[in-house]
Amino acid sequence: MNRIVVISGSTRGIGFSSAIEFLKGGDRVVIFCRHREHVMKAVGQLARHGEGQNILGLVGDVRRERDVKKIIIRCLKYFGRIDILINNAGIAAYKGIEKISQKQWDDILDTNLKGCFLLMRQVVPLMRKQGKGVIINISSGLGVSGEAKFSAYCASKFGVIGLTQSVADETADAGLRIYAVLPGAVNTKLNWDLDLGMAPSELLAPEYVARRIYGLAKGKRKSGQSVRVYS
Repeated sequence: MNRIVVISGSTRGIGFSSAIEFLKGGDRVVIFCRHREHVMKAVGQLARHGEGQNILGLVGDVRRERDVKKIIIRCLKYFGRIDILINNAGIAAYKGIEKISQKQWDDILDTNLKGCFLLMRQVVPLMRKQGKGVIINISSGLGVSGEAKFSAYCASKFGVIGLTQSVADETADAGLRIYAVLPGAVNTKLNWDLDLGMAPSELLAPEYVARRIYGLAKGKRKSGQSVRVYS
């Protein structure tokens, strides 16, 4: 389909699987995360699913405005436009309110919520000029229902839904489509690191979530919607 797709946190898990889906569909993808070695490995793996010139791997931290601006500038220089933005970068901690540190709280909110804000603030004006564009923010089932020991994660994912709805309202007449995706627990490193004792059979496959994201990116649904993804 030859769309330009920017995906944050895309060297593994949902982001990486989404990059594969878009490449298979004939689109061009920009992937990035904070770690150069992860980006290089992911680019090599993605090359099995699409032409090398259709993949741009960059290094940047969604928490830092300077990094975000550089990512967008590099993307525009290489591909000329941005048609789809997928805000996927995310981290979590499984700790009660009395145990979680302020640094952990700040890291989670900055990655999961501020990262969405910084990227959207750069991309929305570009899409306004184009008169079209799709933004998909990855929230969570825990973005609508709080759970013990996930205070920071829930706060960030509730915030992602509010951010999605607010910006969708702001851009209602601009031709943009902005969505939130709310997966259940997914079989990714984030869940393994939390060590919640869930069997792989109880977790969603990242490829399944990626296929739902790919379908949503067609922009057929009304802007501002939250889309739950469960088995």
